[in-house]
Amino acid sequence: MDLFVNNIITLKPIDKENAALLFPLFKADLKEISRWFPFDDDYRLEYDLAYIDEKKPPFDETFVVYYKDTVCGRVGLYDYDEINNEIFVYYWIATPFRRNHIAINSLLSVVAYLKTLDVKTVLFEVKRENSESLALLNKLPEVTTVSADEKTITYSLIL
Repeated sequence: MDLFVNNIITLKPIDKENAALLFPLFKADLKEISRWFPFDDDYRLEYDLAYIDEKKPPFDETFVVYYKDTVCGRVGLYDYDEINNEIFVYYWIATPFRRNHIAINSLLSVVAYLKTLDVKTVLFEVKRENSESLALLNKLPEVTTVSADEKTITYSLIL
């Protein structure tokens, strides 16, 4: 199911075609991405293609972000906790597309989508040194800090 954010941003479930289109941008940012997420320098497109065959929507899904019909990033859902009805969300927008309000608008759209699934809590785990993500998440309405240690902060958004 596509999520239409606005007239210039759309989120589409990852598939083999858009994963391949996004991969060069992902590789270009991999050094930075690997600081925040568990990706190694040898990350290959085949890993994304394998995930596509194994994912279990709606709670295990990656959306590819389109900005003006061009792939530019990802927003993903992971670690759905059925008992507590909470889910983690991650995002990444490729360097050339940043500062266009794509991330915040995409996250708000995913939050609205998760409300339709009756998810009660959205969680974001962010490395403390990732100041851009920390600033962005603090722009979300009603986000609170639920835990923190010397390396990460986990934010919660109650829906």
